[in-house]
Amino acid sequence: MKHDMRTFILSLFIFLGMASFAQTPLSFTKVIEKEGADSLKLFELARNWLAHSYTDSKAVIQDAEPGKRITGHGVINFRTGLQYISIRGNINYIVDIQFKNERLRFEMKNFTHEPEQGAMFNNHMGVMFDPLPKDLKDIGVEGANRKASYTYFYKKGKPLCEQLFTKLSLDLEKFIEKGEIIKNDW
Repeated sequence: MKHDMRTFILSLFIFLGMASFAQTPLSFTKVIEKEGADSLKLFELARNWLAHSYTDSKAVIQDAEPGKRITGHGVINFRTGLQYISIRGNINYIVDIQFKNERLRFEMKNFTHEPEQGAMFNNHMGVMFDPLPKDLKDIGVEGANRKASYTYFYKKGKPLCEQLFTKLSLDLEKFIEKGEIIKNDW
C-alpha cells in the first residue's frame, strides 16, 4: 500500500512538472451576449456578419451546424523586412463561433505560418505559441536561422493576430447588437 501511494505521488509530480512546461497555441476568445436572442437567431446573425466581414464568406466557412457552431478559416498577410524575407507569407487561423441561447463565443485560434516560397532552411514557422518559450527547442525550433526567424514571427505576428481579433470581435459585437438579419437573394 505504501509503495502504491509513493508511485502515485511520484507520477503526479512528474505529470504536473510536464504540464507546467507545456506550450499552448495562441488563441483569443470573447463571449458576446444578446438578450432575448435564441441560438438560431445568433447563428443567422453571425453568418451574416461573416458575409459582410470577409471577401468570400463561403471560402471562410468550413462547417456550420445551425444554432450550434460555425467553423472556418481566415488568412492574415504577414509582411517582413528584407532581413526576414524568407518567412514572408501568411498566417492562417481558425474561426470558431459557438452558440447558446442569449450568447455566443467567438474564438480565433491555431495561428499557423505559411511562407510564400521555400528557403535554404525550413522556413515554415508552424503554430504560434503563447508565451514564447525560453528554449525554442521545446517546440521543435532548432538552428540559428529558424530560432531568429521564429522569434521575429512571434514578435511581429502576435500583435497582428491580436489587432485582427480585437477588430473582428468588436465588429461582431456591434453587428449582433444591431440584430439585423440581411437576406441575400443572389
